[in-house]
Amino acid sequence: MLFTLLFTAQLLIAQPMDEERMWRTPTELLTTVHTLAESNESVSINTIGTSRNGHAIYSITVSIDGPLPREDRPAILIVAGIDGDHLLGSEVAVDIVQELLSRDNLSTTELLQSNTFYIIPQVNPDAADFYFDSIQHGQRRNIRPFDNDRDGLVDEDGGDDLNDDGYITMMRVPDLEKASRVADPDHPRLDKEPESLEGESAQFILYTEGIDNDGDGKFNEDSIGGVDLNKNFMHGYKYHQDGAGPWQLSEPETKALINFVLSHQEIAAIVVYGQHDTLSKPMKESGKDDAGAPKTIDKDDEKVYEKISKTFVELSDLKTVDQPNWDGSFVAWAYAQYGVPAFSTPLWGRPELDSKDEDPSEQKEGSSKDNNLTASDVGDISQETLDELLQAAEASGYPVTDAMIAELTPEMVEQYSKMTGVQVKRVSKESKGNTNVKGDAAWLTYSDKDRNGEGFIEWTPFDHPQLGQVEIGGWVPYFKTLPPTDKIESITSKQVDFLVELSSRLPKVHLEEPIIKELGNGLWEVKVSVVNDGWLPSGTAMSKKNKRARPFIVQIDVPNETIVTGQKVNRIWSLDGGGTRTWYRWIIQGKPMSNVSIKLFSEKFGTEITTLPLKSTKGGEV
Repeated sequence: MLFTLLFTAQLLIAQPMDEERMWRTPTELLTTVHTLAESNESVSINTIGTSRNGHAIYSITVSIDGPLPREDRPAILIVAGIDGDHLLGSEVAVDIVQELLSRDNLSTTELLQSNTFYIIPQVNPDAADFYFDSIQHGQRRNIRPFDNDRDGLVDEDGGDDLNDDGYITMMRVPDLEKASRVADPDHPRLDKEPESLEGESAQFILYTEGIDNDGDGKFNEDSIGGVDLNKNFMHGYKYHQDGAGPWQLSEPETKALINFVLSHQEIAAIVVYGQHDTLSKPMKESGKDDAGAPKTIDKDDEKVYEKISKTFVELSDLKTVDQPNWDGSFVAWAYAQYGVPAFSTPLWGRPELDSKDEDPSEQKEGSSKDNNLTASDVGDISQETLDELLQAAEASGYPVTDAMIAELTPEMVEQYSKMTGVQVKRVSKESKGNTNVKGDAAWLTYSDKDRNGEGFIEWTPFDHPQLGQVEIGGWVPYFKTLPPTDKIESITSKQVDFLVELSSRLPKVHLEEPIIKELGNGLWEVKVSVVNDGWLPSGTAMSKKNKRARPFIVQIDVPNETIVTGQKVNRIWSLDGGGTRTWYRWIIQGKPMSNVSIKLFSEKFGTEITTLPLKSTKGGEV
């Protein structure tokens, strides 16, 4: 069996460079990892659990020999594939192993000599398997059987590929009694809530493509699974929320991941590849929950996340993407309860469109749209345009009153702008709150112009056996999640650049040389400073407040009865970077030249011991 796996992996690796790369199944990813481990002593693989369907959930360890013992190295954990539809994260996580080892680069070598990398590339392999089915429907959740409609049956009414196109998309059903949507007049392929004041009325209801399998009058309400694993962790967990699971860590996949992390206290930073984004835009505190814990990050951690975000954007070119609520997510738990800097990125988002690619219906002659402008009360005209018109009018000797401004219409603004030469600047729909419509319209443009229309199935009439005439169409599953496979190599390279930079910013906490002073009568004063020469603080503000992270321990190794003043054991919950230091002082009894040891211990950053004889010394005194 092992020979077959290795042979298959060699065939995959040996594909011609000009052949289109294919997404790898969970089995193929595991085969690739086994091949790397077999051929490189710096790589090892361990099974940390199994999925509900029996797939192995495994971790990869990457490090190379160096001056620092492996047991004293901080570790960086990369986690991917928690979201079953995010195959990109799993691909990049596996490719990072090869990229780290193959770069002929001093910074990468030093990185692997000073740190250990743990990589868990696919937490939810069961859901990832669905991508490779003959019919795709974009499975994100695991396959825990679940009775969505509370009828005593589980997973009995999922989607069906009625038009045999290989995708389960959506149906527009013209049931006026239940109708809740109308085609967007600007983008007829899209839909929106009707605006009655604009004379719009609901025309159809949307159902997932399929039939009423269980005859309960509902359509496709009880599909396969399951639990959204990124809602099943402890921090911000919502009982009874759709997809959150019956209880925290109810799933073997989430339990395996948590057990791995808790058994590796040397993990000093965590990077997650998945649906959440904490990197392309700075994280901010957004209030507190009922228990008083921050809903996102602690305010005192904002500057750290802002700096890391800036570095990430510079290296990856990934600008602002959607940020789903992170309640119950792994990255939220890693930050708030495990207590280390934890980041998440989807790795890819819709490319920015050129202005020439904007939909013509969104532009008018002599005007421009901008997301950074200020909205006014006059249609989509920006306040900046009104201010320019006001200045132009006053400069021409025509004072404008508030009453005149109140009567302005967009058409009047356009007329006056032509007369004064002021360019009309409009606020985009996105900045006025219609982010879903604007976002989907941009995705359509990207699909049409850059992807040959492959992202959207045009609405097509279909004679439904139970509903009569409907239309079937909509977004192709996975289109908004997965880029073309020729982007994976570039994404991987940029992520390695970021990991090198992140590792260089880890805390570097160490003991300075102690200062010993003889006081007489067998008494000695011993002082030592602990300094953080790294960039990141030794613990997040959140971990310092909740005491959930493991502290640094400063201990003087002498008999308890010889200590006159000072605590034998001291804890450092957090120490800022940039050379910040804290001092510890003891007065002890002892004989001249007898040895005294001071130990600095951290589960994340190893152990440092300084031993010296009792004699007067200036040590690290400044």
